[in-house]
Amino acid sequence: MTTALLTGLMTTISAATGASTASAASSVTDNPNWKVPRLAVMPMGDSITRGVGSSTGAGYRTELRDQLASHTDDLHFVGTGRPAGSPGLDHEGHPGWRIDELSDNVERWLASAHPNVVLLHIGTNDMDQNYAPDAAPERLGGLIDQITTAAPGVTVLVSSVVPSKDPQVEKRVEKFNLAVPQIVAERRNKGRAVGYVDMGDVTTADLADRLHPSDSGYVKMARAFFRGVSQAATDGWIHPNVDVKPAPPYRTPVGDYNVDINGDGKADFLSVDKKGAVHAWLNNGGDSHGGWPNYGWIATGTGAPADKVRFADINGDGKADYLVLDDDGGIQVWLNNGGDGHGGWTNYGRIATGAKAPASKVRFADINGDGKADYLVLDDSGAVHAWLNNGTSTWTDYGQIATGTGAQGNKVRFADIDGDGKADYLIVDDNGAVHAWLNKGGDGHGGWADRGQIATGTGAPGSCVRFADIDGDGKADYLVVEDNGPIYAWLNNGGDGHGGWTNRGQIANGLAGPGDRVHM
Repeated sequence: MTTALLTGLMTTISAATGASTASAASSVTDNPNWKVPRLAVMPMGDSITRGVGSSTGAGYRTELRDQLASHTDDLHFVGTGRPAGSPGLDHEGHPGWRIDELSDNVERWLASAHPNVVLLHIGTNDMDQNYAPDAAPERLGGLIDQITTAAPGVTVLVSSVVPSKDPQVEKRVEKFNLAVPQIVAERRNKGRAVGYVDMGDVTTADLADRLHPSDSGYVKMARAFFRGVSQAATDGWIHPNVDVKPAPPYRTPVGDYNVDINGDGKADFLSVDKKGAVHAWLNNGGDSHGGWPNYGWIATGTGAPADKVRFADINGDGKADYLVLDDDGGIQVWLNNGGDGHGGWTNYGRIATGAKAPASKVRFADINGDGKADYLVLDDSGAVHAWLNNGTSTWTDYGQIATGTGAQGNKVRFADIDGDGKADYLIVDDNGAVHAWLNKGGDGHGGWADRGQIATGTGAPGSCVRFADIDGDGKADYLVVEDNGPIYAWLNNGGDGHGGWTNRGQIANGLAGPGDRVHM
């Protein structure tokens, strides 16, 4: 699509709706000396926003900062992305992320940074992954609505996405870009400060590879966003301070146990989308230690929402199966034969009617060391009731196996710390410190051995702490899964006072999406 066509389209939309636009295809504002007291700019998007393909790694942000500097006495680029080589150019650019994945975190980003301008360039990965591309405009509209609802006074400048050198991807990009101006106009017509920025000046000659701009492309992006900000400021959209509503709490996925997809003894990396579809990366050691081969989409989902999906080995073959929990705690299981494209899944049916406990209180862990995940109900006080898995869709009521320690149930984790095949009982404090009780059979069956504090924490909040066997030695390692997806690991040598932990560093860079979608 040419810039002229997009300009004509925007003119038509504006005439029909009365919507103001901040189009890069229009001329530069007639007020070149505009100034605002404060600019807190949040660049939001994927790897293009981050700056992949540019010589500096900062993409359009360096050029844009230089253009904006004389128009305010208080300029900040804000976001959780804080590049060491480009101080002051923070952002929310997340490589590999789609529109829906930004939606999962956007309220927390806004509440943390309080931007007054959001620059939104997103959709490239939806098109590149062929992820329901026809529904992408609707997802984009939903994301814009999230932003303007959470921060009603913020200015949102939404751009078309840059082209692709891949012919099939480019067809999808062109169709998506046709829809963007109308999405913007609809929001602007409702009185929201949402403007359109046309990236039509960026051509395939400005790309460093098939998706990412080169330096010349990023300069053009910067100029387009500058024109958008200039027009918004001239129109009086930009308020120095914007009130932002409190963000919803971070939700740690719970209830998984030994998320090993290929049965090699090492925890793999799964991302579950809102409809329960699963993308897998196999564990060859993690970043800098063998990497994560992309195993692709291994499950299309069952129609159940992501918060009802769990992974645990039900039949004892060493591979994690796909579980869907009903509201009453009932379980439907699909046995893992390798996943879609690798052997498929066997529908094992409904194997438990549930304990009449809500799904949020159900956990899976191997209590008796037979290799099969058992069914646990964890109450708010940390007490645990267990049903042992007999492997034939029947369960043995094992009774209450833990009375709790006084800690709240949401701080309890189950993981095998000492490598004996049985899940131990862990309490994770708000500061990430861990206290462990080793499983000798549980209350009435051998009890628990108090191991004491086995980790002092790393500075990350307890809500980000997970446990998974990364190196395949049978012992669960200590992981920090950040909200934005990167994962850091400390290998388990026995824990504090018993051999310590080895800092493995960052083992995954967050390509699988937000942390609350990650299962390991």
